[in-house]
Order: sequence, then C-alpha cells, then structure tokens
Amino acid sequence: MGANAEISTQTKPPIKRHMRNYLLDPRFQLKYTGMVVGVSVVIASVLGYFAYDYSKGQTEALTIQMAMQPDLDPQVASDLEGFARELDQKVLMSIIGGILLLALALGFTGIIVTHKLVGPAYKMRRLLREVADGKLKVVGGLRKGDELQELFEAFAVMVESLREAQSQEVAALDAALAAARERGIEDEALASIVSVRDRMQATLD
Repeated sequence: MGANAEISTQTKPPIKRHMRNYLLDPRFQLKYTGMVVGVSVVIASVLGYFAYDYSKGQTEALTIQMAMQPDLDPQVASDLEGFARELDQKVLMSIIGGILLLALALGFTGIIVTHKLVGPAYKMRRLLREVADGKLKVVGGLRKGDELQELFEAFAVMVESLREAQSQEVAALDAALAAARERGIEDEALASIVSVRDRMQATLD
C-alpha cells in the first residue's frame, strides 16, 4: 500500500463479542458450517457404529463361552453378562457423547473460521459502496488473522491511486482558476468550474 494511503491506525477499545457479531452472513456461515458438521457427524457415526458393534460382538462371544461351561456358577455367569452389557451401554453413550461434542466443536470452529472470511468481505462491500459514493478514503484496516489481506491491500492501493489522480486534477483546476483570475475573469464566470472543483475536493476530505 502506498505511503500516503489514508488508513486510520487509531487504537479502538476492544469490542465485546457476542455470537451475533460472528454471524455477519448467517446464510453462508451456517450453510458452510452445517455441511462440515453434517459430514463429520456421518463419518463419526459410522465409525461409532463399528465400535459399538465390536463391543456387542465381544459380549455375545462371552455369553456363548459361558454357555459352553456348564460347571460355571449361574450367579457368576449372570454377573459377568450384566457387566458386559453395562460396558456396551457405556461404549454407546461415550460414542453418542463424543459425536455431540464433535458437532458442537466443529460448529463453533466453523462459525469462527467463516467469520474471518465473511468479516473482511463485509467490510470490503461497505468500503466499495463508500468509493461508489465518491469517498476516496480507506478508513481502518483488517484485523490480524483475517482472510483477504492481500485483496484489501490491493483495494487500498487502488483507492490511493484514485486519490492521487483526483488530487492532481484538483491542483490543475486550482492552477487554471488562479490563471483565469489573474486575467481578470470574474468569479461569477468561473462559478461552474469552482463548483466542479469543490465536488472533486470533497471526495478527498
């Protein structure tokens, strides 16, 4: 970015973040996050199913093995079978809990990650509207860690180039107006040119 680019570097007090501050574009962010969470949950559920099925298989194998031992105390066999089924339930609950935690973690991470992309895009749209309205000034910059840093720098350079070109045009008009006044041309005759010059200067202020 040019050395003369007018980008404010004043330190602002930290903004207290709420979830709504991170959802600048809910449609895009929730759609992207939902896709990531959905795919991850499906994969985790499939893997969890195989883990639970393996645990149940072990329980069934234990039951068959105990059935093949007629001299085994029925109470001991019942206790072992009950213990194995409790383990199956713990495995199932652990899988379900793990999937829920994974979904929450990925959902939160997805919103944070998309915010680092949507936030800069949101600011770029606002700055583009300001330039379209004739304000050739870039106020503020992107935060550390935001995406689109290079695009923002290119945009700032473009705005600075427009400012320099506009400034040269204003200087040329000032010189022309000064020469016209030296030749005795009255201000009334130059009013339209002065009006154009003032409008051009307003985009630099």
